[in-house]
Amino acid sequence: MLKTFFLAIVAGMISAPAMAASLIIDDAWSPLAPPGRMMAGFMTLENQGADAIVLTGAESPRFGRVEIHTMTMDDGVMRMRKLESLEIPAGETVLLAPSGLHLMLMQPKGDFELGERFDITLIDSLDQRWPVSLELRERRSRPQRSD
Repeated sequence: MLKTFFLAIVAGMISAPAMAASLIIDDAWSPLAPPGRMMAGFMTLENQGADAIVLTGAESPRFGRVEIHTMTMDDGVMRMRKLESLEIPAGETVLLAPSGLHLMLMQPKGDFELGERFDITLIDSLDQRWPVSLELRERRSRPQRSD
């Protein structure tokens, strides 16, 4: 029985690094907001693993709360709502971008400057933690409509 227990621990230790390599996070950024205002986090999440990854939350020492949000059009009005989870299917890429899925960065702590980086940790349903460094960029202007 002790041998089985030991093998289970070793197998878990070996598989943990493989799990960590399955989510590739790219182009993580946040538009600079006025001091004290909520901010948003955008990035590309690519699941290179064989199983879905379900994000259930996030945290950061620079914000009191970090939530996963989506924006949808409802009767001609853009509405934002909190998601309890975000699934990234195996072999697929999910884009967090303006006017769509994003991280809502609430209760900022301290001041931020253009070009600065800050850290967030994404948390999945298995309590695996995925560190991300976001770059502060200029707020992009919305494209003008040509009616």
